[in-house]
Amino acid sequence: MCIDLVLADPHPLMLDGLAHMFQDLPDFSVKSCVHHGDAALQAVQQHHPHVLVMDLSLTRRSGLDLLQALQSCGSHTLPVVFTGASIGEVMQAIDLGVRGLVSKEKSKQELALCIQAVFEGGQWLDPDLSIKTMSLLLAQKKKNAQASHLLTPRELMVARMVTEGWPNKKIATKLFISEGTAKLHLHHVYQKLSCPGRMSLQRLMQEQGLT
Repeated sequence: MCIDLVLADPHPLMLDGLAHMFQDLPDFSVKSCVHHGDAALQAVQQHHPHVLVMDLSLTRRSGLDLLQALQSCGSHTLPVVFTGASIGEVMQAIDLGVRGLVSKEKSKQELALCIQAVFEGGQWLDPDLSIKTMSLLLAQKKKNAQASHLLTPRELMVARMVTEGWPNKKIATKLFISEGTAKLHLHHVYQKLSCPGRMSLQRLMQEQGLT
């Protein structure tokens, strides 16, 4: 059976190379080639391909937003990610259920094998990316543990309230402490976590899963 494809990549040379390769392979049929995320979604809705081969670094609609849109509309098209994006984005793609993922450092022949495996109901995750993903997860887990140990239970509670957008006065009322004490707790949090302010603290807490 021929595997119908839509190809989405922001780089014209890469997209042309992929198109020529798959057009020369008898087991694949390229239905559309697009340069950005909105066009990719439209092409999937128009052609209903078996597989969407996509980069995560798409414009107009990012690769991650595209994956979420495909889930929301109940598309049966299987996404395969062929990307040079950051490991953080790769991790998010895996969280969104992507079963096929190949680094752009690998050959297009490996991409073809990945597509075939996903089409047949299997999974193909580039081992190099998988190792990097696991390394990042372990590093984040270690960092989370360090942050948790650095803060007292009361400081961690204050940090979480700040992350949720609570002002100092409301934090003080909730914890039955003075506003000055709330500010002092927050000052200690900033010092211990090396955060210059509320925005950086909020970002750090979210990144470390401490919210």
